[in-house]
Amino acid sequence: MTIVDRKMNISGAWVHFARVLLAFVPLLVVSQASAQAGFPHDTLVQATIRDMVKNHQVAGVVVGILDSDGTRRVVAYGNSGNSTRPLDGESVFEIGSITKTITGILLADMVRRGEVQLTEPLARLLPPGVKVPDRNGKPITLLDLSTHHSGLPPMPSNFQPGNPENPYADYTVGQVYEFLSGYQLSRDPGSAFDYSNFGTGLLGHALSLRAGKSYEALVAERILRPLGMTRSGITLTPEMAHDLARGHKMFGDTASNWDIPTLAGAGALRSTANDMLNFAAANLDAFGASPRAGLTASLRDAQTARRFIAGENGAVSRDSVGLNWIINASPATRRLVWHNGGTGGYSSVIILDVAAKRAVVVLTNTEDAHRSIQPLAFNLLDRTVPLAQPRLAPLVAGAYRSGGLEAAIERNRSARLTPDSFQYTEDDLNRVGYWLMRQQRQLAGAVEIFRLNVEAYPESPNTHDSLGEALASIGKLKEARAAYANAVALAEKQNAPDLAEYRKSLESIDERLRTSR
Repeated sequence: MTIVDRKMNISGAWVHFARVLLAFVPLLVVSQASAQAGFPHDTLVQATIRDMVKNHQVAGVVVGILDSDGTRRVVAYGNSGNSTRPLDGESVFEIGSITKTITGILLADMVRRGEVQLTEPLARLLPPGVKVPDRNGKPITLLDLSTHHSGLPPMPSNFQPGNPENPYADYTVGQVYEFLSGYQLSRDPGSAFDYSNFGTGLLGHALSLRAGKSYEALVAERILRPLGMTRSGITLTPEMAHDLARGHKMFGDTASNWDIPTLAGAGALRSTANDMLNFAAANLDAFGASPRAGLTASLRDAQTARRFIAGENGAVSRDSVGLNWIINASPATRRLVWHNGGTGGYSSVIILDVAAKRAVVVLTNTEDAHRSIQPLAFNLLDRTVPLAQPRLAPLVAGAYRSGGLEAAIERNRSARLTPDSFQYTEDDLNRVGYWLMRQQRQLAGAVEIFRLNVEAYPESPNTHDSLGEALASIGKLKEARAAYANAVALAEKQNAPDLAEYRKSLESIDERLRTSR
């Protein structure tokens, strides 16, 4: 899943937040070679991440590298957003959905201890009054939750954040139980992969109930401390708070940190590059000898493929899922175990090259940066994988910050003259337009950006609809109506899924025109 911002209104914000916690971007195809040359020199890594910062793709980035001989390196560059210290291996980041891999390891550990079973129904771990949906007599099991085969949605329908800047903070256990008790599954548990933040958060909650401890305490006791991850956790210690890298939105605005109390198992942890290298080393070491017990065995169990992930058009792919780890097995000689994560101000990825006993961790203090950092992580493991081209939207926003609207328009124009040098879609300028409207309060500037997007994508209903919204915001109601009418006409012609929303916009502007006469 990638984030596609259209009309980012608050009523639909929960969909955005559900996807942010993990921007689920499929891995790039790696080379057929089972072994590659060593990692590039630090100076090259530094130059690469410096370009990412210069091109406004990230505010700052820390790269952790673990080589096959156990050598560890950390390279950092950019703005920590923290006046007390620069970025380094001890800088603290929100790691978002990488937390899910630790929830999977916790499950494996509790299975090894005989506290739960993978095939155990979720309902047995929850209070007696909670009704857990099933289908055709098949209950949702812990294995279903940890492999994203539960049939539960990405996020529940009653997830409506009171504060979009900290969206998970006010979601309660009572709301979890309320949603479960009224939800009907659309397919049998175990039948298909469908990534669910809610499902993994629910798994962490259920495991903490069975253990009789909070998720945070349980993970710290059984995983973080044994692996030497002393600067990782959910609650910021004074030392972690001192070294916290300040999160940023895509266009450079500072972001609030997220609190995820109820669904902590889906994405609440914070960590450092040094701690994540400890984590990577332990997971790679699990495939050395054949462990029979202990945490090493649980690490191995969590990385064991459990179910396949459906490919395009429902075809079975060679990729699979362990206990929340995603396993890329193409080619078979290059088994890559990975996960990424994202919150409102951070993006991250960890990739384990199991056979070569190498790993890469990339942590950034910028939201939705996966299209930049994921290719970087792959490129470090395999130099034949190309780095990502800069995304257009942050470049245009960066030009606006430094030179105003004319500079932003010129940056967009020059980028369009060399289309192979940038990543962009119609949504890129839409993001910039809404950023100008909402964060910068530059309504007239937003109109000009949306006009450019209509010129570039004249057949898109969404570009016309967004232009209509901006025109309406500055009182140009007749022009806004024309834009909305274009959106409806194009959507009807294309049978677009958002047709009903475009019609509502048109009806709303017609009402405003009637009352303004």
